[in-house]
Amino acid sequence: MLMVRESPQPEWRPEREVPIRILGQVQGTFLVCEGGQGLIVIDQHAAHERILFEKFKKQYETKSVPVNRLLLPLLMEVTAEEGFILSSYVEAFVSIGFEIDPAGEKTFALRSVPSGVDDRTAQEMVREMLAELIQWRKEGKGTETMEPLLVTLACHTAIRANQPLRKEEMEELVRGLASIHPYGTCPHGRPIFLTMSRDELNKQFKRTH
Repeated sequence: MLMVRESPQPEWRPEREVPIRILGQVQGTFLVCEGGQGLIVIDQHAAHERILFEKFKKQYETKSVPVNRLLLPLLMEVTAEEGFILSSYVEAFVSIGFEIDPAGEKTFALRSVPSGVDDRTAQEMVREMLAELIQWRKEGKGTETMEPLLVTLACHTAIRANQPLRKEEMEELVRGLASIHPYGTCPHGRPIFLTMSRDELNKQFKRTH
């Protein structure tokens, strides 16, 4: 079973029956919301990355990954180490939508990508996945193959920082975050949100009531 390391969870416990109120977006990166417990600030990239990771993990586990086949294969030149790793884990790549096969001594052909992945960035994504796998092998984590692949896929396809969002997009992100409770971190272990209670706000502004 695929396991992801988790950090201690923040205190906010979103409930679908009590939706929070979105106040706005700050610097195209953070969503500021009001909840029953006070103020909630959400990192939009970290939140979307976690949502996508859970989605991709479920698709992988149920063998239901949607795939786009490329009209023309993308040829990738790789180093000897990258070629060895790619050959060793080619089935893992195929299982998440990347159909890759040898096309020469140090060349591989990328023939399909998961739906939602831009073929212009697909090679960069595969190279980053290879780098993650190489690092995991060096750290003795080679048996946990799928985690670095799915984490990289989620990271590359998630909403970025400094990306303005429409009101509907903010609402969809918050609903998605509530649906994957109780995760409080992205797959890399960064916090998704922080909270400040009404009591903390009063204390900061030296209010007594």
